Amino acid sequence: MAVSSEVVRYQVDDKTVAQFEFEPPAGFQPAGLGDIAGWVREAAAPSIEAARAVLDQVQQLAPDSVQVKFGIKVTGTANWIVAKAASEANFEITLSWQPESGAHPGPLAGG
Repeated sequence: MAVSSEVVRYQVDDKTVAQFEFEPPAGFQPAGLGDIAGWVREAAAPSIEAARAVLDQVQQLAPDSVQVKFGIKVTGTANWIVAKAASEANFEITLSWQPESGAHPGPLAGG
């Protein structure tokens, strides 16, 4: 059975409304035509705070750079969730350390 998609509207600011197409979850009741489901900032805030908590923990490792990647799933309600990736991971974290400038590795021992 094919799942039909829905379009939901979120207020970005006083002048801008964003429309998102999504697959409705079971029991979803569409809003009336032209209704606003919520504000983008408020809907995304819990997911962004979760990413910030991950970043705060990772920064204790003192990498030269950190990337925290995640997707947000629009569910048609006032709250969004961190999207489930195909690999079941919700956050992808990349850490990198650069060798100190001016430091050049010497020849390998025994070589």
